[in-house]
Order: sequence, then structure tokens, then C-alpha cells
Amino acid sequence: MKTLPATFLLIASILSFTPGAFAQKDLPADDASTAAFVELCKNPNDEQGRSFCFGFGEGVYQQYLASRAPNAQPSICFASKTETRNQVLQKFLVWTNANPQFSKEKAAKSLMRFFTQSYPCK
Repeated sequence: MKTLPATFLLIASILSFTPGAFAQKDLPADDASTAAFVELCKNPNDEQGRSFCFGFGEGVYQQYLASRAPNAQPSICFASKTETRNQVLQKFLVWTNANPQFSKEKAAKSLMRFFTQSYPCK
């Protein structure tokens, strides 16, 4: 009988955590634009924002790999294996600044455009 109160307390303490306690940055639900993505990614001191940006960018790239036909020629080739994800993000931020016409497009579409323009296959 002693284990019942301990188990109850454990479950109650786990359930008492609010979802906000584990909150992380995300694109606004109503704005998945390139401009919103850039705003989230541009602060080098925002660890949560940067983590989201790296994960989002990796997800877009992985989706490209997963959806490409096995016999299709690749259109994105990261030639340098030593380039860090932070360096890629900095290039993307420079690219978006030079291409403001894409600021209202979906962030994923702009990332794909950036990847194919900046990392073409030879």
C-alpha cells in the first residue's frame, strides 16, 4: 500500500509540468515565410532559435533526399564536408538579404532555392 501514494505523487508531479516548461522556438503558426524564418535565425545569441533553424534546414534537405528519385541526378551537392551548419546559415542569411523578393515565400521553398543556387552539382 505504501507504493500507491509514491506512484500517485510521481504521476502527479509529472503531470504538473506545463507545456511551456519545455517550450522551444518555432515559426509562427500563421507565418512560415522566409522573412519569419530569417528573423528567428539571425540572432547568434538565441540558442533555441538557432537550434530550430538548423533542424528545419536539415529537415528540408532530408526531405529533398528522400523524395528524389533514386536514378535522378542530384541538384544539391555540398562539396565541402568541413563547412559547418553555422557557416551555411550565415550564407543563407546573406543570400536572403541579397534576394528580398523571396521574403514572402515559404521558408522551405527559399531554402531549396538557396541550396540549389549555392551548392549546385558540377
